[in-house]
Amino acid sequence: MQLKKYFSYLSILILMITSISCQTESNAIDNSSNSVKINKMNWSERNYQILNQFIFDYGKGGKYYNTNQKPYCVIDWDNTSAYLDVEEALMRYQLVNLNIKLTKEQFKSILKDEINGVTKFNTDFKNIPLVDINTDLIDSYNRIYDMYEGLNGNLTLSQVKQNPYYLEFIAKIAYLYDAYCSTDGIGADYGYPWVLNLLAGYTIDEVKTMAKDAIRYELGNKLSKEEWITPSQMNSKIGVIKYSYKTGLRVLPEMQNLLTAFESNGIDVFIVSASFKPVVEAFSEMNAFGYNIPNDRVIAMELNTKNGIIQPEYKDNWVKTVGAGKVEAINRAIKSELNRNWDPIFSAADSDGDYEMSTMFPDMKLTLIWNRLKGGPIGNLCKQAVNEIEMQSPRFILQGRNENSGTAIPFSETILYGKTEMKLLP
Repeated sequence: MQLKKYFSYLSILILMITSISCQTESNAIDNSSNSVKINKMNWSERNYQILNQFIFDYGKGGKYYNTNQKPYCVIDWDNTSAYLDVEEALMRYQLVNLNIKLTKEQFKSILKDEINGVTKFNTDFKNIPLVDINTDLIDSYNRIYDMYEGLNGNLTLSQVKQNPYYLEFIAKIAYLYDAYCSTDGIGADYGYPWVLNLLAGYTIDEVKTMAKDAIRYELGNKLSKEEWITPSQMNSKIGVIKYSYKTGLRVLPEMQNLLTAFESNGIDVFIVSASFKPVVEAFSEMNAFGYNIPNDRVIAMELNTKNGIIQPEYKDNWVKTVGAGKVEAINRAIKSELNRNWDPIFSAADSDGDYEMSTMFPDMKLTLIWNRLKGGPIGNLCKQAVNEIEMQSPRFILQGRNENSGTAIPFSETILYGKTEMKLLP
């Protein structure tokens, strides 16, 4: 009987020890350093090991941690921290719902017939002269402005949607944005801040509320490719055009967990984005969608405000946070304004707009790249990551995803939308 009791107590003790062990493992605590590790989730095995070693070495208690120079990382937002582009999702949400407050004069003022000496789009956008698409847009916006009760008319949104000028307007304004970003001499440096002008007339809080509505809608929306085609009966300058886009947004739990682990280990997280600062904040801020980044850690595009109202003009003396502008923004907002005059140790990226941020800081130690099978400068960094795949301490690592589900996959390879096979490089 005593022996039975002994084994009973022993069994309970073993269960307690096992329970504590499992709990410790599930909380991902490394007892040797007391560092908070990332969870395995859908990281590739190699990236999981590299990232945890990085946290072990550079976080609190690590051999490279310097309390006098608290380390920080710089993280891109769209297609890096979350799947797909929140600014573009908001643009379409605005257009579909005609959430625009620009006067006729303001709308006309944001359309230029010549930009940096360029007067027409590239061949992918049918060499359309800027003056012609601008003429079509001004005409359609003026008509909608006088129709819609949300502007200067008396028709409801559902009634306006029955009018051909509605689709003519929303398709061509989105097409214009894509064409700006894709045409040499104009490009994303112009297109990214330009699209923010559509938010003029709102307050910052109103933009954040609208952005959260758009985010919730797209998080619940299917991942697919859709198309807007302008009506064929319109008597327009440029005729019929097609605008194609991807629907949906998805949070990336791997990034949420990584950013939390950085913060828990004394590595400050800064978001550096080419989207509008209030729009990124709506997605990233505390108690919103699981990222919990303080608003003062978001560095992004900004517009002028007047009496609390957003103006259709870029913020005076502020850098455009794309490409090399991200480096300048980091230097100004972190190194100068916060007196942290040392380099970030880590970056996360996905596109050419993140290339300089990931390569121009000599003391940066590691860059995570989400593999989108792109060429160009970011494609060169992807190749470097592949070449370093056997290195114990690589400068770049490549993480794959499945674009059909908007999720990470445990490989460096990626599955493009509409495809089934994994590819490492384009």
